[in-house]
Amino acid sequence: MSLSPFSTREVAARRRSRSLLTFVLTGAVALGVTLPGVSHAIPGGKGWQGRYTLTIPTGQVDQFFHYACPAAYPVATSGGFLPNLAAKIGMVVLGDGPRLDITPVGYNEWSWIIGWPSGARAGSTISFDIYCVAGPA
Repeated sequence: MSLSPFSTREVAARRRSRSLLTFVLTGAVALGVTLPGVSHAIPGGKGWQGRYTLTIPTGQVDQFFHYACPAAYPVATSGGFLPNLAAKIGMVVLGDGPRLDITPVGYNEWSWIIGWPSGARAGSTISFDIYCVAGPA
């Protein structure tokens, strides 16, 4: 006895539809296809902000870091970070996104809140970068 309100044929059709959608989205990501009007973040390209490496003091339990966009590309669309091995030990990411702590909200900056409940290890560093765009077309 089936508890589904859908027939076996409907369930199979829905599964095929979801499988096809997943396949298409995976292919689009793999090929780098985007929606019209959205550009790719190409390192060294327009709007790309270079990597900034921050040294974390030994024993630091929390770190707030923010990275601003230049005036020509004032909207932060994404940010990345790469901790070295020492920084990864015990690290917890508490926030990663546009700055929401200022008024008006600062979509021209990307921010991170990172913590080490037991304190950061000696030699901890984190590299940060962001991608900025000119804004809506």
